Amino acid sequence: MKTAVISVCYSTERLEALRQYRTEAELQEGLESVLPALYEKYVPSEVRERIEAAVEGGA
Repeated sequence: MKTAVISVCYSTERLEALRQYRTEAELQEGLESVLPALYEKYVPSEVRERIEAAVEGGA
């Protein structure tokens, strides 16, 4: 499956505070865990099924 890079604007001060308490890898993991939840919430199940079928068929 192809992947895309996403850029997010966020407060510099808040990001620096996060970096004091979490590693870059932990922050990356946290951000990556949010996208599947948004996908499940907003993309209708019929569309998700069609996408999954296309991904499996092309793999």
